[in-house]
Amino acid sequence: MLLSDKHSKTKVLTLALCLGLGLGLSACQVRPLYSSTTPTGQTLASELSTVEIEPAENRIEQEIRNNLVFAFTGGGLPSAPAYKLLLDTKTSSDDLAIESGSGLAKTTRVSMTATYKLIKLADKSVATEGSSFFTAEFARSTQRFANDRAKLDAQNRAAEQIANDIQLRLSAFFAAGT
Repeated sequence: MLLSDKHSKTKVLTLALCLGLGLGLSACQVRPLYSSTTPTGQTLASELSTVEIEPAENRIEQEIRNNLVFAFTGGGLPSAPAYKLLLDTKTSSDDLAIESGSGLAKTTRVSMTATYKLIKLADKSVATEGSSFFTAEFARSTQRFANDRAKLDAQNRAAEQIANDIQLRLSAFFAAGT
């Protein structure tokens, strides 16, 4: 008889725990990032198309800007800008492996950091800000042109990844409606 009372108490406690968790989780609001509408009632694509990106100051910022413009508007200018995106980039390169006989670098890493601010044009306030970091490596050659081209390619790869990260962060910002 005692065993059955203990078993029934366990069932009741388990049921109560499940109901408590169910009620607690029912207050959570989970929405897919690329849902059909944002909390403002617009689509995510239309929200992103209202972002104007400031002109670039150097080649790397231009690569990031080009990727973002294509992602936001398909390559055009925003029809009615409501936000302005400010970018600032920093790039460095490090030689990773040194060849033992010649002392020349065998591999080089390009590191890129981009900080961004999304400014709401209506009141000039900062809507969101953040930074993105990416590295790309390339193998060095004895040919100077090949090394220069490989470095440009590594910078382009890093710029594309940073643009993808910024697009994802801004998409999350618009999807959350904050």
